[in-house]
Amino acid sequence: MKVKEMSKEILRKNLVHAVEELLQKKEMKSEVYKFIINPIIEANKSYNGSDDLMRFWVLSEENVGGRILGIDDVIDLLGGLMPLVPIWINISFIEMKSDSSALFQLDCSLRFRKPSLLRNAETGHAPFAIVI
Repeated sequence: MKVKEMSKEILRKNLVHAVEELLQKKEMKSEVYKFIINPIIEANKSYNGSDDLMRFWVLSEENVGGRILGIDDVIDLLGGLMPLVPIWINISFIEMKSDSSALFQLDCSLRFRKPSLLRNAETGHAPFAIVI
């Protein structure tokens, strides 16, 4: 199954769906989600000009390294080249914060691709894959 379209709204819906599925598997609940974006440089993969723009500017260590972001910021950053988005994003639960928010890590590819090339389409929330 291939993804036919991608927008910021679809990316947000897919992220929320992945978060809710992960929380359900962990038997936890939260209404507030926070994220750390961890860009992954993949060995032996080629990057194009758009990828380099995102890698060196938008998702640079200086810009996102260790920062805790809300869902709006995540969608704006990862959806900055819409309809191109990271080809894959692995989401894992980190912890429940003292303010009852759930903190997640998003390990993401730095290769931004069109919707039909996205991985994890079978999950129903491409490009996100849940890591337990």
